[in-house]
Amino acid sequence: MKKSSKRKSRNIPPEVYDKAYLLSDYLEGYQEYKEGRLSSVKQSELNLLELKNGMHMLEVGIGRGEFLYNCSKKGAIVTGIDYSKDAIDIARRHFEGIDADLSVADARSLPFKSNSFDRVFSGDVLEHMTYEDGLLKIKEMHRVLKPGGFMLLHTSPNTVFIRGVYPIVKHLIKLINKPLIENLDYNIKVVCPKVHVDEYNFFSLKKAARKAGFQDYEVWINPDILRSGKHRYTESLTGNPLMKLAAFMGRLSFVRFFIGNDLYLKVRK
Repeated sequence: MKKSSKRKSRNIPPEVYDKAYLLSDYLEGYQEYKEGRLSSVKQSELNLLELKNGMHMLEVGIGRGEFLYNCSKKGAIVTGIDYSKDAIDIARRHFEGIDADLSVADARSLPFKSNSFDRVFSGDVLEHMTYEDGLLKIKEMHRVLKPGGFMLLHTSPNTVFIRGVYPIVKHLIKLINKPLIENLDYNIKVVCPKVHVDEYNFFSLKKAARKAGFQDYEVWINPDILRSGKHRYTESLTGNPLMKLAAFMGRLSFVRFFIGNDLYLKVRK
């Protein structure tokens, strides 16, 4: 589906990402945040970073700050930036008595020297940026990365699923859980268009990596397509036989291309 030039040039002002947005289900993992733990998505990403004591870690777009806080608990020396002042204010609550560098900054022009961090991470930010700004962001993430380190980026949803598969399968899922579909429809049709500027799929994310000039990179879709049944959109589906079959089939890469929604880009330097 071709996007209009108006959508491609749209920038979301930082005021949109205020405390009401950050402290709500609009930002992934809010229910878990209230319980003092990480969502299954964020926990998986924490594991993927392979952090070791003393590593310098940068998160680009820290949101509420719970992910970066858990990185510090792993022994990392943490730095975080966000476009939103409210995000930095909320995140600082986690870091009382902890040495962490948190600041309002622009992901397109990171205020750090080249080769500064062992790990650079960004989750659920790329889809909020124009394609051109997104390229600047991932180039900047790579610039500040130390040789021998890697950057990890997560984006969701998968446009192949949202635009091609979901309009068909939602009628089946509606038989299993009608309120879930009503909630999903609202999120897809009302919430996401307000803040998502450029969404991706497996091939468009690979294309962005190539256009950014990366050589040593990986793009994949998480095979855990139901997010271990621990997400607010999937927990009610895990007991259904059809959903169990879908989860099993999600281990196959060509199936994930259509129904997986957690896309990752990993770049080594």
